[in-house]
Amino acid sequence: MSESLRCVPPNAIIVGYDFSTGGVKALAFDLSGNTVAQVRLPTDLWTEGGVSELNLMQLEGQARAATRAIVSTMDGKQIAAWGAGACGISATHHSAGRIDGRGNQVRRAICWNDQTLAKYHAEGLKRLGGQERAKELTGGPWAVRYSLSHLVKDEHALSEADWKRTDGIVPHGPLAAGYLTNRFDVTSVSSAASTGIMDLRTNQWRKEMLDAIAKPEYRALAWDCLPDIIDMNQPVGPLSESVGLDAQLPGSCRPLVFPTLDDQAAGLIGGGAVEAGQVAIILGNSAVVNSSSARLPQSGTLDAMKLNWGPYLWMRCYSNGAQFLDEVAGKDWFKVEEAAKVPPLCNGTSVLPFLLSEPSVGVEAPRVEWSPANTENRAVKVRACLEALAYLLARAVREHEQAGQTVTRITVSGGMAKSQLMCEILASALNRPLERLVSDEGPALGAAVAALAGLESHLRKQQGIGEPYTAADAVAAMVRFRDRVEPRPEWVKDYARGQDVFERWLNGQRP
Repeated sequence: MSESLRCVPPNAIIVGYDFSTGGVKALAFDLSGNTVAQVRLPTDLWTEGGVSELNLMQLEGQARAATRAIVSTMDGKQIAAWGAGACGISATHHSAGRIDGRGNQVRRAICWNDQTLAKYHAEGLKRLGGQERAKELTGGPWAVRYSLSHLVKDEHALSEADWKRTDGIVPHGPLAAGYLTNRFDVTSVSSAASTGIMDLRTNQWRKEMLDAIAKPEYRALAWDCLPDIIDMNQPVGPLSESVGLDAQLPGSCRPLVFPTLDDQAAGLIGGGAVEAGQVAIILGNSAVVNSSSARLPQSGTLDAMKLNWGPYLWMRCYSNGAQFLDEVAGKDWFKVEEAAKVPPLCNGTSVLPFLLSEPSVGVEAPRVEWSPANTENRAVKVRACLEALAYLLARAVREHEQAGQTVTRITVSGGMAKSQLMCEILASALNRPLERLVSDEGPALGAAVAALAGLESHLRKQQGIGEPYTAADAVAAMVRFRDRVEPRPEWVKDYARGQDVFERWLNGQRP
């Protein structure tokens, strides 16, 4: 039986911000998880030369503009209800920037999908002593995209003066929280976990991980720039006066901002997955399979991070998700209804879906290959692309099982989850039912769910109430499921055969 709210008013509104490499969203939710207002803004990345970087001045503008915009969509009662509520933030994992003492940019935030980091990661890993040393220090592997790789790159690309004037090395979410609250000196467990520097077992920084940096003086500077790691129930602070005035909020409306979630953690809790064995698949620009566990993976190379509410997050994140579909099948792929009439396996047409490299599956460079050849039939192309992503995701679910996870439920969210065909293909490739969420905005909802848990716990502490209010309690209040997508029995054998062909193709055996 879940615990009920005692301190948060029943009419309170929680705003979940979702800062991603594809755009920014702010959604206002009531305490039943219904969306009462929403806004969307674009994100422009710096991509010249294979990098993926976000200008922090743009991030500051996004934080302010999203707040102005969401306020403009709410009436007076809703604004007052937000004043009694809170703010939660989801932002991209493994992204971080450098700021000076005034919060101004020293270096753009390097994003999770930056294609230049592999050589710096290899250099730093060799200097550190290899992946086993990283696991010894932090409990999990140090993957290429973890923001420790940024610091190795900075040693090559950043001037000594910029190293010295850096006051904070701050992840994407805590930066957004800083621009909303004017406080940049703290980070969450979730965000710290995706740097590759935090010990997942203790939630403390491991200074030894900075041995990946060659110069001792740069190691010392980096150590001094790491923010403090705070508990999820400790507010970062209220919206700052300047943000509130800019958004034309009344003086009584300065909702608290709670510690941020990386988008994968936000997608996990937004998908209702807070207990061991629960898996959340997020079908966004990246395609991700996350699960919650009380222990670290027992084998394999899954990313392992820590959730703000205690358990570990196991993750396999593929860079090739909706952006692969949009580029190869066209941005209106979901309108090609004829794709549903194409038989499974597309009469022998298949594709490898690697618009970007995927080191986790041994694909070190872009690899979009068709067999027997690229097709002019749009419906076949769309279905072949959906099948390829389904095989990739099924591979990840199998990795979770091989690492010790006993899968009890799989939820699915994100833009691609709106497609009935995509969900039916994926359910059949997995031979498991998928629980589809009412909300397609898993990370924004997850940010709001965590903020509700934080707010209720914070108020209970102030009022001397000893009974805990947990993340699972907030999930029970706000997360709703829309329907279950069952495997198509007549497709299951075809997709088992297609999965085998896909795996052999990855290993060099062309169909």
